[in-house]
Amino acid sequence: MKIGVIVPAYEAEPTIGACLDGLLAAGFSVGDITVVDDGSRDRTAQIVRGRGIQPICQPNQGAARARNAGAEASQGEILFFVDSDVVVHADVRTRLERFFSDHPDHAGLFGSYDDAPPAPPRVSRLRNLLHHHVHQRAAGAASTFWTGCGALRRHDFDRAGGFRTEEQMIEDVGLGLRLARLGRPVMLVPDLLCTHLKSWGWRDFAKTDYRHRAQPWTRMMRDPANGDLAHALNAGARGKAAVIAVGFSLLSLPLAVVAPWAGIALGLLALAALVGLEWRFLELVRHRLGQADAALAVAMLWVHYLAAGAGYARVRLFG
Repeated sequence: MKIGVIVPAYEAEPTIGACLDGLLAAGFSVGDITVVDDGSRDRTAQIVRGRGIQPICQPNQGAARARNAGAEASQGEILFFVDSDVVVHADVRTRLERFFSDHPDHAGLFGSYDDAPPAPPRVSRLRNLLHHHVHQRAAGAASTFWTGCGALRRHDFDRAGGFRTEEQMIEDVGLGLRLARLGRPVMLVPDLLCTHLKSWGWRDFAKTDYRHRAQPWTRMMRDPANGDLAHALNAGARGKAAVIAVGFSLLSLPLAVVAPWAGIALGLLALAALVGLEWRFLELVRHRLGQADAALAVAMLWVHYLAAGAGYARVRLFG
């Protein structure tokens, strides 16, 4: 089975070399890999050429167009999408071949970040661990797709219309929803692993969660064409309860002005609820990074769910 790897890259100088080295170590050849340089102004293209791969260079048009261009140029009957800031594990090719051989009725699969994110600062490791935790708990049938480390049969990719350019940042989710509506199953396989090299800052992940995740996801949930499929993405009961807990913690601040003890009690109860809802994740952080990072993870979760709730409210109120 011919697997073609598609890597979109925009100013990926710090990570593209490690990304390509990981793919080569996993058994992919230079001819299997298509890199689309999406208008980078750094040394991305030179590093790619240094690995023996001639990149497709185009003006900056966004990841969706870059992935579509890579898919069109690839000779693979299986299209394996990999982000330029991840390093796949050495057994990835073997797992892909086994999956598509054992699941002829599936359109594709996607995997997960591993639990050893290397990038500083501390909040970056926490944010990457949260992504790992969410994917690990959601193993099985999915109504979404993920281009960080995910593969699709070419005929299913083409039938679903590829990536839509108006769905920037979550174009992979949109593609997964269309595949689900077509009755073409996709599976989340948590053992298909990669290491995420991206370094997040507080502002980076809050902005991304608010503008590029919560808002477009809310629009997808409101689209009648998606039915209940979009609600199964990241809008489960636990996530909704966590957003409500964060909302009550905010309400405790004005309450504390007029009734200090009541405000403090409400704030502590809301924080305790958030900790209880995310106890498994906090235990993962404590086990992997230590008690201090587990405490910091509570603050990271608070910002994460605040951004999610604010993005949802923004779309509901203003469209």
